[in-house]
Amino acid sequence: MKINFSDESLSDLRNIEEYLLEKWNDKIYDDFLTKFAEIIEIISAGNVVFQKYENTDYHRILITKHNTLIYTIENNVLKIIKILQNFQDPDNNYESLK
Repeated sequence: MKINFSDESLSDLRNIEEYLLEKWNDKIYDDFLTKFAEIIEIISAGNVVFQKYENTDYHRILITKHNTLIYTIENNVLKIIKILQNFQDPDNNYESLK
């Protein structure tokens, strides 16, 4: 399955990287990347579709207790839409996906 990252999801990844490396350390960042890669692999295998996100066409899956991956699959392409920071305002997160 092909994987496509939105510009916003790439920005989210950069922000997470900066935050984890600045506030925590390389190990925490590496752990995040490992979990992120595992989730992408599970979704790409096509054996499971995760919970719908609110009233959208997107699905969501928890990466860590701090981050949620928002995605969709169209024509055998996994589209990474956004990586939400769970401690942010949930209403704002939802609005950003409309």
